[in-house]
Amino acid sequence: MLYNRSMCADGQIIRSRSNAGLKRMRAVLAGRERGALVLEGERLVRDAIRLGYPLEGLFVGDDSLELHESLGGEGSLVEAALLQQASGLKTSPGVMALAAVPEALTFDQLDLEGDPLLLVVAGVADPGNLGALARSAEAAGGRALVLLAGGTSPWNAKALRGSMGSLLRLPVVIAADALQVGAELRDRGIRQVVAATRGGKAPADHDWAGPTALWVASETGALPDSGQGLEPLTIPIAGGVESLNVTVAASLLLFAAGRGGPQAK
Repeated sequence: MLYNRSMCADGQIIRSRSNAGLKRMRAVLAGRERGALVLEGERLVRDAIRLGYPLEGLFVGDDSLELHESLGGEGSLVEAALLQQASGLKTSPGVMALAAVPEALTFDQLDLEGDPLLLVVAGVADPGNLGALARSAEAAGGRALVLLAGGTSPWNAKALRGSMGSLLRLPVVIAADALQVGAELRDRGIRQVVAATRGGKAPADHDWAGPTALWVASETGALPDSGQGLEPLTIPIAGGVESLNVTVAASLLLFAAGRGGPQAK
């Protein structure tokens, strides 16, 4: 595990807000500094270590000595109250880490063999929703997540927490041009469908065989111009409910594709 020891305290407990690592984490979380992400909590930190993410700083609360020991004694011990202040959470996350933002992927770097399922997300602004979308995509057997510019960053701390590590494990492509994304998918023979509030085919009647990209829109329901040529799918809804939350709708459609679990195609 690699991390920048200059941000750590050489065996001493950090008791000052002016520590370089704590200051940098606060700056990243406040959006004042780019190029790094903050991992909060044991699950995310362990996922990052397992996946080989080089950590720029690792900080463990002084009330989590067993956790510190289980991490091989790596990183710095920090007063729990200071760690909580750095994270902004109601309770101390126990452990936090700084890591570099992963390099942007391209479609050429994705594994698109067989019948891949991709999730294309357009303009989702709420980081909690984005994290949940990534989590559902991974659970449903999705091969990659494609994010269009204009939404929240996948490296937002709340998105990372909401994804329960899926945003670290799932390949992520970030694209500026929705039309180009649509063209890239067509050129690769990937069928494109879109979640539609009304007027689309029922998911149960759709043929999910073959490479598929599912587009979902922002919380407002707006799609970019490239969404006009996509095959609409509409989830039947009973009663007086007008529409579903974007994460609920996407999850139902992702699992309808049948790529996850022992019955996956």
